[in-house]
Amino acid sequence: MIFDLGAANHDPAAIIDPDRFDTGRDNRRHLAFGHGQRYCIGAPLARIEVQVVFTALTSRFPDLRLATDPRELTVDADTLTRSLARLPVTW
Repeated sequence: MIFDLGAANHDPAAIIDPDRFDTGRDNRRHLAFGHGQRYCIGAPLARIEVQVVFTALTSRFPDLRLATDPRELTVDADTLTRSLARLPVTW
């Protein structure tokens, strides 16, 4: 059985403005790492890695910013993880 991960975390009753990318959103009810018995054992490590990477990146490149309008970003619909097709940046 394969679930559509693109549909996860898009319930406006559970997540305010679910289609907006918000790094400051404090929502512990998302399903990115699974749930219950299927919860990802590596989730705490992944969260630490993301914090370390973005802290180092913004320290090294304090003027880093998107090189395009955020509305022009496209999601690669062919991937299971729904990644961005491109992420143009400038500094």
